[in-house]
Amino acid sequence: MKAIILKEYGGIDNFEMADIPIPSIQKGQVRIKIKAVSFNPVDFQIRKGLPESKSVTSNILGKDLSGIVDEVHKDVTDFKKGDEVYGYVCNLASSGTYTEYISVPSEIIAKKPVILSHEHAASVPVAGITASIALAKTKARSSKSIFIAGGSGGVGTFSIMLAKQLSLRNLMATAGKDKSFNYLAQDLHLKEKQILNYSDDKFIKQALERNKGHFDIVLDLVGGKMLSACCELLAIDGNLASVVDAPNQNDFEVLFQKNASFHSIGANAYSLSENHEEWKTYQHILDHIANLFESKKLNKPPITIVGALSVDTVKKAHELLENNLVQGKLIMAW
Repeated sequence: MKAIILKEYGGIDNFEMADIPIPSIQKGQVRIKIKAVSFNPVDFQIRKGLPESKSVTSNILGKDLSGIVDEVHKDVTDFKKGDEVYGYVCNLASSGTYTEYISVPSEIIAKKPVILSHEHAASVPVAGITASIALAKTKARSSKSIFIAGGSGGVGTFSIMLAKQLSLRNLMATAGKDKSFNYLAQDLHLKEKQILNYSDDKFIKQALERNKGHFDIVLDLVGGKMLSACCELLAIDGNLASVVDAPNQNDFEVLFQKNASFHSIGANAYSLSENHEEWKTYQHILDHIANLFESKKLNKPPITIVGALSVDTVKKAHELLENNLVQGKLIMAW
């Protein structure tokens, strides 16, 4: 089978096409013929040899997939050959997803929403799972207002989509470029008053004025100085979640004064457990998201198809991600 492998950590020229054996299946696994994958910021971070690379077990990168079950181990009863599935493979699969076939534990995949193409379904797992965990940890279902720092990326997109589905009354998100502003307005249907330019040094004041007070929930998908701004925007007894950074000492002092809670969000956490029931957390979240799509409570996620399975497609996607030029999700499909 064809696979895009990373020869060594470094630049995009370190990717090459290889012909490798189709993976076998072990107890509890299914093998999937991949039809589409999506790219995530962690991909280029791993490629560069940053800390995210320490836990990687394969030189084939990629975390998201949508595809068709090709073979099922005899002890697996939840899936059969021909099922259309999607999933976040963590580090539990035979490799990453930049390849034609992959073997994965059955607990971490779910039936693909029929209403979604493989291209759209591949955009869901990492971003949808991360956003779902963040919203659950911050008690979004019982809250009224939310501020999302970094709204136009993959996790930001699903955070906005899922927050709107929960009917959060006041929702605001940041954009730093005209392209991101237009994406939030046109693709995610936010009103102009819901979008804030984070490069404006008055955006914190503007956010508080538009919300008529501090926010029950703040999601930080950017890190650095933005995390400090998120602490300022948070209400007393509020909940702050970050997928990128932990608060510094000054930030913790702000949170302490507000009796606020901080939640670190790592989507791979459940995969680190030896308890396979913990792995099923991914399946449960994906089943829930699939139901939202099937009942038309969620619209199809915005995607950009970069190309088919090729070195050129991977290089282009990594370059776009690394230069922060992505709105929504980038897809490789074949």
